[in-house]
Amino acid sequence: MNAQLKIDPISRDVFQHQVNGVANEMSSALRLSAFSSIVFDMRDYACGLFTPDAEMIAQADTIPAQLGIMSTALTHMYDAIPRETWRPGDIIACNDPYRGCAHTMDLCLFSPVFFAGELQAVTATIAHHVDIGGRLPGSTVADNAEVFAEGLIFPPIKLFSDGVANQLAFEFLSANVRIPEACKGDLRAQVAGCRTGERRLIELLTNYGPNRFAALTKACQDYAETYTRRAIANTPDGVAEAEICIEDDITGNCPISLKTKVTISSDSLEIDLRESCDQREFALNCPLASTISMANYAAKCIFTPDIPQNEGCVRPVRTLIRPGSILHPHRPAAVGARHHTQQAVADLVLKALTMLVPGSGSAGAHISDPLFTLSGVDDRPELSSTTQSPSYFVIADGLGGGMGACEDADGIDAVDTHSGNCALISAEIIETVSPVRVLRTSLSEGSGGKGKYRGGLGMYRDYQLLADSATLTCVVQRSTEDTRAWGYAEGGPGGKASVTVNPGTSGEIEFSSKVIAYRIERGDIFRLVGGGGGGWGDQSTRDALLIEKDAKHGYS
Repeated sequence: MNAQLKIDPISRDVFQHQVNGVANEMSSALRLSAFSSIVFDMRDYACGLFTPDAEMIAQADTIPAQLGIMSTALTHMYDAIPRETWRPGDIIACNDPYRGCAHTMDLCLFSPVFFAGELQAVTATIAHHVDIGGRLPGSTVADNAEVFAEGLIFPPIKLFSDGVANQLAFEFLSANVRIPEACKGDLRAQVAGCRTGERRLIELLTNYGPNRFAALTKACQDYAETYTRRAIANTPDGVAEAEICIEDDITGNCPISLKTKVTISSDSLEIDLRESCDQREFALNCPLASTISMANYAAKCIFTPDIPQNEGCVRPVRTLIRPGSILHPHRPAAVGARHHTQQAVADLVLKALTMLVPGSGSAGAHISDPLFTLSGVDDRPELSSTTQSPSYFVIADGLGGGMGACEDADGIDAVDTHSGNCALISAEIIETVSPVRVLRTSLSEGSGGKGKYRGGLGMYRDYQLLADSATLTCVVQRSTEDTRAWGYAEGGPGGKASVTVNPGTSGEIEFSSKVIAYRIERGDIFRLVGGGGGGWGDQSTRDALLIEKDAKHGYS
């Protein structure tokens, strides 16, 4: 490297913040252009920037589950459409879980950034589409046995060529999804995010020139790698094993066992997940890219939480996964509900790392993730007096729960943990876009695990249907005594999650962890409950002032 390309630390850090700013501006453009509440209000999307070699440069502060798969997905795009054939104005689209994507509902877009006639970077966006076709509304159904039941599968295709939209692709999409205008609108919002990133990167390339831009990118990634390796090296070498179980309730009553062996050796980390159970005939199988993403996420939480994420952070981490396991299924296994399993992967690896890195971890997070889809015709009587005709609706929402306590603090209440990082959709939005009334949103009293420090509280929400009927599909986990969030150092487990229709009435029905296409009627109420986080330490040593605070605020 010649003298003019030597990078000083200040220039390096300024550049890292600049590219982070580009990714976050992409995020704003996507969110503010989106049609669906799951994108613009829940914020179930992601944006990132990559080198031509598919190495992450920067990411927006959105969803780890989606951000972590982008590099893997981009390498699959190159395999199908060689990057030598990419042109300015192109956008490549794919949602195939077996080509590095997450599940069919997450459409991935990749846009090349050319400067001085050469490919200099790639922008990427992912958004969760509330419906992509398939067997049932919402596409994500836990008892699907094959990926073919989970809606349209786009192989890598050029959604735009030389800046011109592939109208056939948009028409094909419209003909196969239940809410085509929203789906196309969200896809266009993703395009807006990609184009925003292109413009801003071209400004940076104009300012720095391609050679210095590349040198700054390498300096940021090398710094992140060095930082990560030193953080690992500062931890004593060691080995820890962990296991957690989550519910099946589709193929049988036998819980899903996830196991890991984590090894710290010198300045590297090995995460061995090969002893996890075999893949099953349901949609909780987790595709390879998502498993790798969650293993890397857990490592970052422990070793490098304070630095920006780029490719350098993951270079010291090696993840071993067995083909044919639930964490690396063979095609055509269904994977649509993989979110719950990948949440468990993150919690599992963090459980092992908490044993190896004192002071850095926490007890188990709720990872209960009550997620529902409700669909039907909005035929409310009050609409009959207007010119508005009954319309088909699909609405989705998901709840948070409690974060695990740590060695010096209570867990956080009512948050979406690990791979999610989604917001709770506001009651006003739900009531505007669907015939559903949100009756109550509240913390779940006593749901935090007991301990010297209490686990975070879960939450619950009551919804009432205002239309004649609708179809409810839901997935939840940590709903049994055996699967509750784990406590640490004698701390107690977190409270259970649940799904109930018409709670507290003679017609109350409490479901297992899966609800498949259940018909509810006008006036029915359904309640989702997110689990609590695990406690840390012996409950008898809890400070009297904290006990008094718990009683005052109804936490205990």
